[in-house]
Amino acid sequence: MRLLLLLACLLLPPFLRPLLAQPAADSSRQTALIATASLAHFADGRTRLDQRGLTVLGGWAVSNLLVSGIATSQTEGSAHYLHQMNLGWGAVNLVLAGTGYLAARRAARQPVADRAGNVRHQLRTENLYLFNAGLDVAYMATGLYLLEKGRNPTASGSSDRWRGYGQSLLLQGGFLLLFDGFQYMAHHRHGRGLYPLLSRVSLGPGAVAITLPLTGSHSQVQTMLSRP
Repeated sequence: MRLLLLLACLLLPPFLRPLLAQPAADSSRQTALIATASLAHFADGRTRLDQRGLTVLGGWAVSNLLVSGIATSQTEGSAHYLHQMNLGWGAVNLVLAGTGYLAARRAARQPVADRAGNVRHQLRTENLYLFNAGLDVAYMATGLYLLEKGRNPTASGSSDRWRGYGQSLLLQGGFLLLFDGFQYMAHHRHGRGLYPLLSRVSLGPGAVAITLPLTGSHSQVQTMLSRP
């Protein structure tokens, strides 16, 4: 269509060319506005995912503060140290959830409206949750180490303290691993719209398939790239 308009502009008299060129320019501006609105909507969706996750994290932090705040003074032995450690985790998680939620609200007021900016934010968000998941595994490994240390009669310090701290690290690390895993999967699914080419690539045994949709038809063409 654009090629026909260009040829018509070249063949028509000069005084008629602007009349035909104007619709093409309007169409290009309209396409750009639609793309910008779509990218802003995508960024808004990413922000909503962040806010939802940070609300869950904040709820977990408040529950730790309430439950362990009461239980710390009513328990003894390893349970006392378990709740003592949970109080620290609750305070840290509440600060992180609060500051993150405020940052997400600020981002919602000025959503990223260009593809390059959305790709950077998307990759940064996914990598952040993957990195946090690695930290969560380290927390759980440390918890197992402390539990084993609490069972060792020759270890220095209170065995109840080591067991309680180890149990807390396993509990907190396990929850955070689930949290970061679900957040990563949600953001990864949401981010597929930014990678239309990669979303059409499928892997099989010894081959790679690229699905190419045909304009104006529901049929698709698959190009198979077999491995030699």
